[in-house]
Amino acid sequence: MNSVAGTTAKGARQQPKLGKGVTPVKALGQLAALGVTGALTVVGEPGGVIFLRDGLVNGVESPAAPSVDRILTACGKVEERVWESIPSRPARALVEGGHVSAAEIELCAVNALYDAAYFVLSTERAELRFAPDIEHWLGADCTVTADQLCDHVVRQRRILDEVHPSDVTDTAPVRPVLRPGLDRVLVSGLQWEIVLHADGRRTPQELAGLLGCSAYAVTLDVRRLAAAGLVEPPVTLEPAAASAAAVGSAAARVAVAEPAAAAASNGGADREEILPRRVPGTFTFEDPPSGTRRHLPAGVSALAVLPGAIDKAPDDSLLKRIRSALQSLR
Repeated sequence: MNSVAGTTAKGARQQPKLGKGVTPVKALGQLAALGVTGALTVVGEPGGVIFLRDGLVNGVESPAAPSVDRILTACGKVEERVWESIPSRPARALVEGGHVSAAEIELCAVNALYDAAYFVLSTERAELRFAPDIEHWLGADCTVTADQLCDHVVRQRRILDEVHPSDVTDTAPVRPVLRPGLDRVLVSGLQWEIVLHADGRRTPQELAGLLGCSAYAVTLDVRRLAAAGLVEPPVTLEPAAASAAAVGSAAARVAVAEPAAAAASNGGADREEILPRRVPGTFTFEDPPSGTRRHLPAGVSALAVLPGAIDKAPDDSLLKRIRSALQSLR
């Protein structure tokens, strides 16, 4: 009887109250204090899942940020066919198969964790659900405390505002400014790729999925580019102007209804192929079709000289992990 009562009490202790008005940050703090193992699902825009192991954050996934498999595939470290052949919780299999080192998988997992956490913990008016005894699919051993994660997100938000106080470009599609009004522009390699692939339809998060880069890093560089007047959201017509334009072109649209429909259908198919596709039921991205990613021309400088190019107040714990990983690679 005592054993049953103890089990019941333990189960009740591991079920936090995630009522209306509880933010993802507060819920994460409650779960960490209870020392639980499980998955906190944040339903909203963009939302995601935070995985905990004994009260420590073991992984974070968000549709707004590329996952570990997408990052390793995009950089050419692990081929797509390898992911299809390895078992669940593949971290150990990747190391034992010689695809990556233990330090590389840990570093990639930590980077993906912090990257996705920014978007998950920034989700507003979210619906929260907790499922106990569920662990992250990767199976990596890296963990961070809830306080470390929340402090890092606070720093990320501060850096964004220091670079450019407007958040208009954070989640909106962006396009290059055709006449930036600058005589000479120097950009980093990532910034150059952003400008090349910004077509007025892709958001910074979709650009990150296409390029296999940190979604937060792309969001930050988009703000830098916007502050320098190099990218902008697509210009939308005022309601009155849009209505007049629609009336003026109505006859032309009727006259070429069938060709226009076919062109629109082909255009939609082309766009669907260009954008990275998320694997159903997961928070990962498939590879974009071959030939859709443009590469840097030879000789382009990789030094970022736009305003705010150097981040302030780096995360000490993350820097220590990077140093340890580099030392183990020697």
